[in-house]
Amino acid sequence: MQNQPLISIITVAYNNKSGLEETIKSIISQTWKDFEFVIIDGNSNDGSKELLESYSSQINFWISEPDKGIYNAMNKGITNSKGDYLIFMNSGDRFSSTEILEKIVPHFNNEDIIYGNAYYELENRKKYEYRIPSRITVGSLLKEPICHQSAFFKKELFEKYGMYDEGNRIASDWTFMMDIFIHHNISQKYINEFISIFEKTGISNTNTDLSFSEQKKYLAENVSEEIQNMAKYFDEYSKFYNGKPGTMLRNFKDKIYNLIYRKRNYERKYID
Repeated sequence: MQNQPLISIITVAYNNKSGLEETIKSIISQTWKDFEFVIIDGNSNDGSKELLESYSSQINFWISEPDKGIYNAMNKGITNSKGDYLIFMNSGDRFSSTEILEKIVPHFNNEDIIYGNAYYELENRKKYEYRIPSRITVGSLLKEPICHQSAFFKKELFEKYGMYDEGNRIASDWTFMMDIFIHHNISQKYINEFISIFEKTGISNTNTDLSFSEQKKYLAENVSEEIQNMAKYFDEYSKFYNGKPGTMLRNFKDKIYNLIYRKRNYERKYID
């Protein structure tokens, strides 16, 4: 176990005592024990602080104080974590099984991001599959974000490239992903396992208009509409890359690069 990376599991909570306890129980019941558990509570008044006190012997670090929103709280979690990899399991989120960390952590091989699939639940508590593409690209992120409850990020990504944008209310996990994949050459590994379960009744679901607005603002400032469309189409047709259309697609890819790096002085990042 000593040769494996330390995982920091970060939980952000505010006035969701029942969901917080579900998350805590899911985490402390993991058969893989080489992790750090960090909880950032936003000064809840529903008994969450008392709950945290009752579990304090099984939590490495926790704090309950006012914050400036979810991303301010997540950034506090990053700052107070010591792990090599970070995963965010916020109140109400759970791991898919008690053995999932033991199953996947031995496959970590120093990649920047390691991720898998998730289940989501609606109000009826019925689980639905949320499958993630086996390779993250700019095009895939433009269509659908990955699930942060099923993604492990190297802590040094935040140390090198910055924390979550606290100016957004909903979309900063997505804008962070776009930033690092557009600006930098990020290594990744997909693990075809269902890692987590999350509720699709939270802020990102009930405020879809706000999420769209924040994403649209980011794209307007960073990625032209022409490039967005190219990235989407490149993903759709990349399966033909090794056939005769390969030459066309290589030229197409080069055109995307030229447009991106003419507009912004970014380090080259492969889209395919």
